[in-house]
Amino acid sequence: MPSALLVNPGIHDFAAYDLWARPLGLLRVGALLRAWGWHVELLDCLDRGHPRLSGCRGASRGRDDAYGCGKYPREEIASPEPLREFGRRYFRYGFPPELIREEIRRRERPDLILLGSGMTYWYPALREILGILAETRPGVPLVLGGTYARLLPRHAKTLSPGILVQAEAGAAALALTLARLGFPHPVAGDDPSPAFDLLRDRSALPLQLSRGCPFSCPYCAAGLLESPSRRDPAAAAREVLRLRRKLGAGDFAFYDNALLAGAKSLLDPFLERVAGAGLRFHAPNGLHARLLTKRTAGLMAAAGFATVRLSLEASQPARQRLLGGKAGLKDLTRAAGLLAGVGFPRREIGVYTLLGYPGQTPPEVEEDIAAVHGLGLRVLLSAFSPIPGTKIFRLLEAAGLVPEDPVFQNNTVFPTLGGIFTLSEIRRLRELASAANRELPQ
Repeated sequence: MPSALLVNPGIHDFAAYDLWARPLGLLRVGALLRAWGWHVELLDCLDRGHPRLSGCRGASRGRDDAYGCGKYPREEIASPEPLREFGRRYFRYGFPPELIREEIRRRERPDLILLGSGMTYWYPALREILGILAETRPGVPLVLGGTYARLLPRHAKTLSPGILVQAEAGAAALALTLARLGFPHPVAGDDPSPAFDLLRDRSALPLQLSRGCPFSCPYCAAGLLESPSRRDPAAAAREVLRLRRKLGAGDFAFYDNALLAGAKSLLDPFLERVAGAGLRFHAPNGLHARLLTKRTAGLMAAAGFATVRLSLEASQPARQRLLGGKAGLKDLTRAAGLLAGVGFPRREIGVYTLLGYPGQTPPEVEEDIAAVHGLGLRVLLSAFSPIPGTKIFRLLEAAGLVPEDPVFQNNTVFPTLGGIFTLSEIRRLRELASAANRELPQ
């Protein structure tokens, strides 16, 4: 039986927080490999509760919140060379190198190592772990998949000699990769449920009813990364109830890019089937305010939604149209009223607004903060990051406004490049948002 080691790398960044982040793509790969007769293990370098972390240097972290989210263990490291003069401390989040080496060496040598990847500007963490793998498991084939690999495959190939970059997702792409490496060609079939049992902590799990996105916002790459597809809501409900029974999972975080799209035939019947099961659901991605209905809001309350976040990229109509015209202030006002009407406290409803979008000014951000606060909702400033392949990235690239090195795509760095949103100005706006949130009625 061939064996594979799945590796979820850590993060190198100025800031990082675990908001139900789980390596769902790797867990899907693990399930496929098992179905094809492989033995599979997972090395999750972002496992915040690993028992050996407490003895590692720089591994201190804060407490989890009520739903299992919290701070990653971190250790300050040198920032990448292009960012040395940026003026912010830079950290390694997740396992320190000595724990990674220990975890690799205590496992049998695998026949294949598959790594996931996240943000494009996190590639320094990938380079580090690839060096450790070359040192501890020389000669084992390395395959890199995930977001960075799909968006910047040519750059990804420069990280390690001989690495195979899988720039497509899905069973067919994985089967082709295995065939290229000389492994037996698997038999195609239905995709199995993700191998959630590979996780050490299974109390909070990711959930996805739909993949891809029907919208084409100029700043978002969701439509580039996955083809649109939808699950059968009854099958998804059965899986969630099974995971509750067998793995003890009580919290489920939706990873859908457009959870409310087609809710009448997808989300609504799913929620009807899981209502009363004692579960808690979370929507960390911003929900489309214009698509929320009274019926869906009621079902969300009945099923146990504990985290609700809406999207308002900008409160100014002209700016909103430039961002795709998905939802405006009127839509947000209506959606907030529907949620409040079924029992969601307004102060606990978060609203994402963008900060540092090209052409935006600090007074616009102040307007957005005031608009959200005026509705009694929580402001969540989301710093802009240019994502390769998107419409706005192509425009910025054509204008010479995106440096070549992906580290400049970092959402802490990029908003400052134009000189309008300096670090001190961003700090002021974040403090303004925090003050507005503190003033919300209890």
